[in-house]
Amino acid sequence: MKTILTLFSFLTLTAFVGYGQDGVMNATQELKTYTVSENGKEKEFSVKVMEHRNYAMKLNKKDKGMVNQDRKSVPAFVTKLIAIDYDMDTAYDSYTMLKYKGSDKNAFEMSPTDEGFEIRVDDRKMRYNVLDDMYYIKDKNKDFFIIEEFTATP
Repeated sequence: MKTILTLFSFLTLTAFVGYGQDGVMNATQELKTYTVSENGKEKEFSVKVMEHRNYAMKLNKKDKGMVNQDRKSVPAFVTKLIAIDYDMDTAYDSYTMLKYKGSDKNAFEMSPTDEGFEIRVDDRKMRYNVLDDMYYIKDKNKDFFIIEEFTATP
């Protein structure tokens, strides 16, 4: 039930993007295909990434009470829904929701590893092992990434 609720929440969140909410951005979907070796056999998997950014608005304290107030830059809260398909069918097998505080300068990169793929946001890294269906984050990056995982249910 939690899986369905989480997926529904994210889909609802992305459905109302153009509803007049200034400060919200959804990026295009990114689809990549990688291969890993399992028991000497090459196994393909695909990864789909959808991004949502929420830019909070803060006002300068010195302008309090004024009609026209200057906005203050605040880091965006970035949410990436990462869908992973292990058996190359039409349905995705697992989902990871990755959240972090970002800025316009954050560079999100995803690259293949021997076990799956690695995600880098500036100097912070997270690894995902496709064969074990597990993610790994170094202790120094645990306060940066917020991760929620769920699997597709028939």
